[in-house]
Amino acid sequence: MEAWVCRAEDLRDGTVRTVGLGHDDDGLPIMALLLRDENGDIVAYRNLCRHLPVPLDGGTGELLSDDGAHLICGTHGATYRLYDGYCVEGPCEGLALHRLYVREDGGDLYVSDEPDSR
Repeated sequence: MEAWVCRAEDLRDGTVRTVGLGHDDDGLPIMALLLRDENGDIVAYRNLCRHLPVPLDGGTGELLSDDGAHLICGTHGATYRLYDGYCVEGPCEGLALHRLYVREDGGDLYVSDEPDSR
């Protein structure tokens, strides 16, 4: 499933947008994190910690480290790099967030709940 999420110009550096992509087969919401990494590239990840499947932001919207270089799980403290979602510290060190496919078309951003194979 692919969903329109926002205009590319609305996604500013240093911000993370939580977006809904619909529901899974059990009726549970599929949530994604949409952001620009350190290079300004747009990336998206499933909003689920790799330690336990809970939203990284715990519903608060607070995700970025003080220096803006990492995503931090509010529940477990796992620390993930922005550009590849790799956990560099915490209970799931060595694992990576599930990256999702992002497509830009005429300035509109679409995110698919299918994994990004890049």
